[in-house]
Amino acid sequence: MADVTLPPDQDEEVDETKDKMASLDQYATATRTKVVSGQSDLDSKDKVMDEMFAWCKEQGNIVVLRSATILSSDPTSRTVQNCKSLMLSKGIHPGSVYAATRSVLALLLASGEEEESSQRHKGETNVSFSDQQKHLRELVFEAVRQKVSDIHIQVRAGYSKIRMRQHGELRVFAEWSEKLGREIASVAFNKETDHATSHFNPLVPQDASMPLKMSGRDIRLRLASVPAHGGFDMVMRILTTGEERNKTLEELGYTEKQIEIIKMAMKLPFGAIIVAGPTGSGKTTTLASCMEMVESTAKLYSIEDPVEKVVEAATQVPVNTDKEDRSFASMGKAALRMDPDVIILGEMRDEDTAHVMVRASITGHLVLTTLHTNRATAIVTRLVDMGISPVLLSDSSVLRCLMCQRLIAKMCPDCAVPLRSSEKHMDYIPAWEAVLGKEIIDKAKARGNGCPKCRHSGVSGRIVVAEVIWVDEEGRQYIQKCDTLGWEKYMKENGWEDFRDRAIQLIETGMCDPFDAEKVVGPINPATQSRTFKYKF
Repeated sequence: MADVTLPPDQDEEVDETKDKMASLDQYATATRTKVVSGQSDLDSKDKVMDEMFAWCKEQGNIVVLRSATILSSDPTSRTVQNCKSLMLSKGIHPGSVYAATRSVLALLLASGEEEESSQRHKGETNVSFSDQQKHLRELVFEAVRQKVSDIHIQVRAGYSKIRMRQHGELRVFAEWSEKLGREIASVAFNKETDHATSHFNPLVPQDASMPLKMSGRDIRLRLASVPAHGGFDMVMRILTTGEERNKTLEELGYTEKQIEIIKMAMKLPFGAIIVAGPTGSGKTTTLASCMEMVESTAKLYSIEDPVEKVVEAATQVPVNTDKEDRSFASMGKAALRMDPDVIILGEMRDEDTAHVMVRASITGHLVLTTLHTNRATAIVTRLVDMGISPVLLSDSSVLRCLMCQRLIAKMCPDCAVPLRSSEKHMDYIPAWEAVLGKEIIDKAKARGNGCPKCRHSGVSGRIVVAEVIWVDEEGRQYIQKCDTLGWEKYMKENGWEDFRDRAIQLIETGMCDPFDAEKVVGPINPATQSRTFKYKF
């Protein structure tokens, strides 16, 4: 084969490129780092930092990532020092400096331009907003600042009442005119949602998901509205605030033993893991934490209505319940044909979806889903009610781990007081002591009057109380007979903890007020705890 001779200008360009690569390699060797030559050398989630993008774009040979890592094609130049000075002036602590090729820098800057362009379309601060859009953003931003979970807008004849749910408790935030409340709801549904195609109609129930971009943060909300006498109600649930990572199960409030069971279930190749609980009990958050345990090599399909928390590792498929071919059941069946390893069904709402869960489990897939029940053992009762036979549910390929959770308010540790010194608790202490014992009551604490740290609420957050069941062979016998009472008795004999056991632990550690615990487990007194209720005294 004949030798190929490059033209003189191309030959010089190749030599120059070699010299540059040699220079980058030399820097990497001296600093014991690596040369970033492709996006595979970077974390896929680490994009260009918004605050530094315009400056980097001007320079052309440097990029600052959101992790504060600095990439430069000339890492020993004055530009890097100027970059660090500018970052410090913005209150950003500079990270490590890496040598990078011009090609990867150009790719990152190009992706930054695309993101900036999409942000403008989604509502970045340099876009012109209507007054109603500004009011909506101010309301959402204030809710995020106060760590609110839901914003309630109650529109009635002559007024609109705004309430916010913080740590599970609703508090009045403001009162607006009826006109402004209607305009805010209309703007939210018509201009800000993912699929703003239909006109907002306060006379029919509607729901959607809404992404907002504010101050460089991606905030995502779920919207729902229902008609009411004299007006309508709209609720905006804050799903993500653009800065928090998914909490671990331990941070949520699961015990060490419960986490061990869940991790064991997540390593299984097939079967169903079901997270149950009432509305607003944090099931979606727990599901997201469980998804973090899935191996990076596994293929995830998530079927949701609407898509709530964006999970990059999963293919998230939105459901449209108004269309039969886009229901949970039909989209779940479609996902089974896409060679998945793990399927997440956002919610089991009907018989068809339940059958998809069973079919996916017995055909070799790990399935995660949620259900509305009050107890972990009641999951079986609910599935039987949805048309799944107890014999099928007792199959070892189907149910593997059952979880049910609720949320209890955590007391602010700075203003909490000893339980025995709280006047409003005095009348209840004898009944609590008869059930829990003197030692626990002596350690217990009560909500204080509030302090600046907890915004005078006496509450610092909420914690999960959960029941977690590993479905063993003995348990399958009880499932086949639908004997939930016998099943609970069997598990109790083997050290299983129910809601009440976990709530008592939180009272004993001084983390929860007994009044808050009773909202979850019911009244703690001798009458409700006895096996036989005495109607005559």
